[in-house]
Amino acid sequence: MKKTLFLPFRSHTLVLAVFVTLFTFTTSCDNEKEDAPAQPKTAADYFSENSDFSILKAAMLQAGQLDAFKNPNLTVFAPNDAAFRASGVTDATSLTALSKEQLTGILQYHVLKAAVASTGFPMEKNKAVQTSLSINNQAVLAYITNGTSGLFINGAKVIKPDVQVANGVIHVIDHILLPPPPGSGGSLVGVVQADTSLTLLGAAALRIAAVNPTLAGVLTGTSPYTTFAPTNSAFRALKLSTPDTINKVPVATLTAILANHVVSGRLYSNDLTTGDVTAYSTGKLTVNSSGSAVTVKSSGIASPATVTRANVTATNGVVHKIDKVLL
Repeated sequence: MKKTLFLPFRSHTLVLAVFVTLFTFTTSCDNEKEDAPAQPKTAADYFSENSDFSILKAAMLQAGQLDAFKNPNLTVFAPNDAAFRASGVTDATSLTALSKEQLTGILQYHVLKAAVASTGFPMEKNKAVQTSLSINNQAVLAYITNGTSGLFINGAKVIKPDVQVANGVIHVIDHILLPPPPGSGGSLVGVVQADTSLTLLGAAALRIAAVNPTLAGVLTGTSPYTTFAPTNSAFRALKLSTPDTINKVPVATLTAILANHVVSGRLYSNDLTTGDVTAYSTGKLTVNSSGSAVTVKSSGIASPATVTRANVTATNGVVHKIDKVLL
């Protein structure tokens, strides 16, 4: 009888042990599934899932470049939606005015082909770095300033550094970066001539080129210069509304005017501090900088010109569009 009573008890114990083992194993597997780390997100994933980058994502999709932001070892200087708006791009529909080639170039200009943390940039002013954009098989350069005021690239400020993603690092910036336009060749003259809002300035530069090779050489040479570029509207305010009217102005007068718009050195908006700078004409220009607003005044105008579009990069300098001619 003892044997009969003992066997069922042992059998129940064995069943219970098996049940506990199976339950523990199943629970462990479930926990492993729950605790499994999420797949690391790439820069493309980060922009796709973050509503602050809706315009940047739209630009990537329109240019067919979203997958390019999944490539390994990238540094992306990423303008958020506020940065696009500050640069004159109000929403994604504004991008339709740009061709696929233009958008692709702009996007590539925001990317370095190596992952670099903010601390990896030397404490220098306008240090040249190679971007993913190339023209004629040459990498187009961007210029980084790292100093006590922060980290800047082409005058755009890094407002959120070191966002780590699976394929590199993202630095969020407050303005978009503008490379030399396609087909411009990259020089200051090329940038001006490629911009339809600067055709009258381009006509003036073309007129003086034959008679003043020194100034023309400044605008096409290798040494960096900053050009304050009056828009067509600025010339029209002086009744200079067509290339024909530009050609009727004495060459000496045009030369003096153009020389008043050129300053030695590569000066992005963060480099334009309040004070005086000397133009190529040797005349004095008074700069006033307050936040993102920059004005410049010459002695021949009553009120200062406003920089309406800053930091257009050229191979030999930088262009700032202004709304008045500096006389």
